[in-house]
Amino acid sequence: MTSQALPSPAPSLADVQRKLGGCLLRLQQYEILLKDLVARSDVAAHPAQLQAVQDAQIASAHKKTLGGLVSMLTEQYLTVGEGEDSRNAPQGDDTVWVSMRFQLELDASQYQATTAALKELVALRNELVHHFLQRFNIWEPQDCIAADAYLDASYQRIDGHYQTLLGWAQNMQEVRKRVATYMNSDAFENLLLNGIAPDGTVHWPASGAVRCLREGEARFAIDGWTRLNSAITWLRTQYPEQQPQRYGCSSWRHIIHASQQFEICKRVNTEQGGREVWYRSRQE
Repeated sequence: MTSQALPSPAPSLADVQRKLGGCLLRLQQYEILLKDLVARSDVAAHPAQLQAVQDAQIASAHKKTLGGLVSMLTEQYLTVGEGEDSRNAPQGDDTVWVSMRFQLELDASQYQATTAALKELVALRNELVHHFLQRFNIWEPQDCIAADAYLDASYQRIDGHYQTLLGWAQNMQEVRKRVATYMNSDAFENLLLNGIAPDGTVHWPASGAVRCLREGEARFAIDGWTRLNSAITWLRTQYPEQQPQRYGCSSWRHIIHASQQFEICKRVNTEQGGREVWYRSRQE
């Protein structure tokens, strides 16, 4: 005697309500994750303002709809080929500017397929939120069966998008951790404060040495020119860590020549005799 499998019971109204709730909850999880990703994927500011700018971007993202967030994702985070940073940092010799942009590079066909799938996700979300009861009269048995199958398929699509986004977010978080580790390192501090790259090259306009010389200039200038010895005496007291050797130079006069940020002249010291070096910032 063979046993026959019993037919599955027809889905109930409670089953449909539970599955609809599951879809909406997964959509909300997706939206929360997406808000965080787009808010953190691109930030640029002065170091002192970096956290405030990041917080403002997070607050702004939390006000956007899913459609708006998807547009930001496809226009800013997803890119075909190598992305380019078209932003201009503030100009100025003493400007320090931190810019971080995270992007996922796709080929043209992947980008097209991904953007199309994301648009379908937004349409599915709107269908579930605004039109589900118009499409299915879930108080009727046949519509309840159709709605149950539709929600099963919908959850699979939503969860697939969520898992993909979760992978992107985890990858970005890992990169952010590596960046944070570097930003807490001595090498980054040397780059930020002194303009010295890890390979030893110096970005003179943003260097600590040039910054100190300009400060000495502001304190001791006479008719627009500053006696170098006066500035050096002051620098040795105020900034003892700023040594020419740190920049691969033998003297402060060497720094003035190497940086090309200053003009220099020699004057006779009428009281003590001999010639002295004077400097001033290059005129525009």
